[in-house]
Amino acid sequence: MAKHAKHARNDNEEPNVALEFVDTAQGASEDPTSSSVAPDRHDAHTTHRKASRRMRIVLIVVSIVLVLLMAALCYFAWMLINEARDVAYQSAMQTAQVDSSASAPTADAGKGSTTRKEAPQLVGLIGKTQDEAIDAVGRGATETSSKEITEETGEGDEKTTEVVGHSVTLALTDETTDSKGNTPSVYLVLDADGFITEAGYSASVGSLGYGDVSFVDAVTSEHIVENLVEMAGIKVETGSVEMPSTEDYRTYADDGKTIAQELYTFAGSGAASDGSSYEWSCKLSYDYSAANVSGNLADTIRQVYVYVKAAS
Repeated sequence: MAKHAKHARNDNEEPNVALEFVDTAQGASEDPTSSSVAPDRHDAHTTHRKASRRMRIVLIVVSIVLVLLMAALCYFAWMLINEARDVAYQSAMQTAQVDSSASAPTADAGKGSTTRKEAPQLVGLIGKTQDEAIDAVGRGATETSSKEITEETGEGDEKTTEVVGHSVTLALTDETTDSKGNTPSVYLVLDADGFITEAGYSASVGSLGYGDVSFVDAVTSEHIVENLVEMAGIKVETGSVEMPSTEDYRTYADDGKTIAQELYTFAGSGAASDGSSYEWSCKLSYDYSAANVSGNLADTIRQVYVYVKAAS
């Protein structure tokens, strides 16, 4: 009986050993699975963080670029607005300063001047000699320069240079010199025999009594061209001279906006009081170089030139 009992205890212990083995095997079989899952989760988390960081960097860079672009656009817009304002101010000043006969500037027209000065009667000089022209013009006319007018004839070794005339400048010393030092002058072109074939006259717009009138108003309102041609001795209808296109008489500085010069030569033909036909030209020149430097439109050099010659 005792042996049987011992045998029974051994039979009861064996299942426990087997169960323990099974538990151990199951535990061992689970370890590889758990160790393979953990690294995959870690790698996925790391990849997500790197992608998020790259996205944040990209967004930051894009934001900075957009801010810089907006700042640049604002700067250029501000510069354009300032330039447009300066040009508008200059144009407004140039067109707004219209001289009235009661307020002619003292620098160019003389203190208290309210009348227009007469230009010489140029038609009457055609056909005269230089001395006769000096007497006819008066006003302290004094020769300041004289140049030969030459013409080449022949070819090769037979080419010769022939004097065919002279060009003479007479300063009208009795006339008022403007604030820029410009003295009214008469220009004569003489042929080889010493007779005048063309005569001209120049003066500042201010010294003629027009003051600081703008280029456009000098032509359209003050009729400076018609007035000077009439004084020169050729009949011309007031208001017959028209303004050219802006691009034909106005030039700009390097910035393309600041007016540098307004210059145009008007031309035509007409008859003198004796019925003789003449050709005339009148050049109006406004130089803004000094005015653009000083910022004062009074420094503008305003000159006018009128010429007459017998019609060909």
